[in-house]
Order: sequence, then C-alpha cells, then structure tokens
Amino acid sequence: MPAPTAPLKLAAVACALLFGGLGIYLAPLQPSVVALQFTFTPNAFAQVLQAWGPEGVQRFRTHLAVDGLLLLSYSAAGYLAVARTRVFRPLATWLPLRWVALLLPLAALCDAGENLLHWGLTQGDALAAPSGATWYLVAGLCAAFKWVGIAVFALSAVIARLRC
Repeated sequence: MPAPTAPLKLAAVACALLFGGLGIYLAPLQPSVVALQFTFTPNAFAQVLQAWGPEGVQRFRTHLAVDGLLLLSYSAAGYLAVARTRVFRPLATWLPLRWVALLLPLAALCDAGENLLHWGLTQGDALAAPSGATWYLVAGLCAAFKWVGIAVFALSAVIARLRC
C-alpha cells in the first residue's frame, strides 16, 4: 500500500502560497533580498540595508517570521516527496535516497541559521557602520549552503525524471 501523499500536498501548497506571498511582500526591496543573502562582509551588508532605508529594513525583519513557516514547508515537502512518492526512485541505483530526502531539511536548517543571524544583524541601528565580520560571513555562508541544497534537490528531481 503506497504511503499517503496528503501531507506532501499540504506542505507543497503551503510552500507555494508562502513563497508567492513573501515574493509579493518583499518585491519593493531593491536590491532584492537575494542580494542581502549573498553578502559576506559588513560593508556589503550595510550597502544593501542603506539602499533599503529604515522602512525596508523593517519590512525585511517583519518577513522573517513568515519565512520560518516557508522553510518548514519546503523542508517537509522535500522530505515527503522523496519518502512518499516514486519520483526519486530512479536515483536509488547510484545514490542513497536518504541523502536526497535530507537535502531540503538541511537547506532549511541553513535558512533558519541565516534568518537568526539576519535578525540579529538588522536590529538596533542596522544602518550604522557594522563591525565584527565573522557573523556576516557565517550568515552569507548559511544562505549559500541553503541555495546549494535547494539547487541539488531540484537537479536530483530533474535527473530522476529523465531516468524514468
């Protein structure tokens, strides 16, 4: 008997709605939030925040709680897609599926670390000259690892579909 896919469908719908809603909410921020994610130094981080201004920084900070729900939904959807469907089975001949199943949960863990660091780095007078380069580097690396995990998962899905 195949595993029920209702939880996967729920997680996927939640993910799509949250991603779309956050995209609309964050659209006014220029440069985009992705630009902030790929800053690795205090100066690069400060340049993005200064371009946003105080209202933009507040908009960014406000989105972080909802982004927490997004990371939970894409983590669950990725894990359940591997665990409860046959989509990824063609990969099992040369790759343990548990590794593929953990890609999005690990990406979400990196996303959560990035969010916590960005929350701390944008509090108080975030537009002032920042100091302490280590935390900016760690936040940028968390974001980079998140995007690598998402990209590898997507590539795994494409390869699995082509191998059917």
